[in-house]
This record gives sequence, C-alpha cells and structure tokens, in this order.
Amino acid sequence: MFDEMVVGKDATAVADFYHPDFQMVSNGVVQGFDAFAESHSRVYDTPISYQVRYDEQAWVETPDRIAGRVWITTARPGEPATEIEVVLIATYRNGLIHRLWELTWPDWSRLGAFEHYDS
Repeated sequence: MFDEMVVGKDATAVADFYHPDFQMVSNGVVQGFDAFAESHSRVYDTPISYQVRYDEQAWVETPDRIAGRVWITTARPGEPATEIEVVLIATYRNGLIHRLWELTWPDWSRLGAFEHYDS
C-alpha cells in the first residue's frame, strides 16, 4: 500500500485500500474518507517525493487489524529531506482500512510540505 499509493503518489489508490467509512486520527488530526482522499491528492500534486522503510520487527497482524512502525522520508526540491517515524494501528472492514490511529515524529502536520494538507 505505501509503495503503490504513497511512494507512487497515486491518490486514486485511496479507494483501493481504504473503506468508504474510513476515519484517521493522526497526531490529533481527524479525517474521514473524502477529506483524506482530497488532502492526499493536493499533496501528491506537489513536487514532494517519498521513500518508505519498515521496522520488520515491529509489525503485528491479525485478519482484522495491524500495528506497526514505519519511517517515511519526504523530500521537496531545494529542501533537506525529513524522515518521519510513524507508529500505527489500523483495523480492516471488508479487506479495506477502516480505522487508522497513528503518532508521528516529527509531527507531519507541522511540516511545511503539508501546510496545505487539509485546507
């Protein structure tokens, strides 16, 4: 999912991975499916790039939920890259991500690359 949607900057893939009743809580930012899809589309339309690295020792998965740790490195032309550590818990409904709770360091919502994320 991260490689196809995030690294590939494909906002149309939101519907492939997220349930229509999706809700995310990330560092206090709460979004439903439509706002999440629109926000990702706005960011993906910028010159930002992503790399993803997984902590393979920190993943736990059952048929209806997953928890894990990942680092997402963001970069924009002319700026130093930023590595964001993400600790997440997600639940699935009908094979799609239904709920997502995550904490990140640094807080992605305070980074310049995401200043227009939910506007």
